[in-house]
Amino acid sequence: MSQSPSIARAGFGEGMQWLIAGAESLARGGSAMFRVAVVLLAISLIQIIPAIGPLLLLVISPAVTAGLLNVYRAIDQGESVRHDTALQGLIRSDRRARLLGLGTVFVLGMFGALAAFSAWLSPQMDMQALSAFLNDPEALNREPERLFALFEGVNVIGGLLIAIGIGALVLGALFFAVPLVFFWGWPVIAALLWSLRAVMINWTAFLGFLLVLAGVLLIIGLGLGLFSGILSLALGPMGAPVAQLLTMAASLFVQLIVAAAQWRAFLRVFPVDRGSGNDADQTAEA
Repeated sequence: MSQSPSIARAGFGEGMQWLIAGAESLARGGSAMFRVAVVLLAISLIQIIPAIGPLLLLVISPAVTAGLLNVYRAIDQGESVRHDTALQGLIRSDRRARLLGLGTVFVLGMFGALAAFSAWLSPQMDMQALSAFLNDPEALNREPERLFALFEGVNVIGGLLIAIGIGALVLGALFFAVPLVFFWGWPVIAALLWSLRAVMINWTAFLGFLLVLAGVLLIIGLGLGLFSGILSLALGPMGAPVAQLLTMAASLFVQLIVAAAQWRAFLRVFPVDRGSGNDADQTAEA
């Protein structure tokens, strides 16, 4: 990082446009995005590894996101999206360690949010009984009233707000840290701090972005629920696996469009022609 970059300010309306602009980038990718989706699907299979799979997927998630951002950089520059374009966050040895460091921060932050929620609840309820109930896969179907009894008189709202606050800080610190590390080669701590600063400066833009994203997720969720019900009636037992495939496809779509919006936001808030002098196009070359 040669010098401190300029953080541009975006308004509420601009933040609402990030997802729309991301959808346009996704559409411009054409058939190449199907190859990217296959790559994402293959990477997601890591979670089937016993014990460590889900944790490992979380650790590499910033590197996966960096690869997706690289795809949209290539689309913007009129370059072809090759089979390894979406894997650059994992392939590039000069970026991989720092991106995995961001993944470690992500995991620690999520565990921190869960620990804070648990610390809030523990003085108010029997955590051992709750743990025993959650570890019994049939307990919720067999005795749902036990769960309600455990939470009777417990103030959950305060703990949820603390956990959500911690999660929001972690996600805010990671949002721009991933492209800053991957495209500009920034160190992890500096990228996290500057990302959090940029999000706070542009909080109105992110409010607009999150409102649009929430609306899109709500529409997708309602559509999937309705369509899954129709499939169950029409196909019987075969409806469930088809509905699972649709849910997986919707999840991949959301991941692709959010990454596209993240790329749009990065270009807007950290313009390369101001501040640091770093060239995203040069540093992103495979």
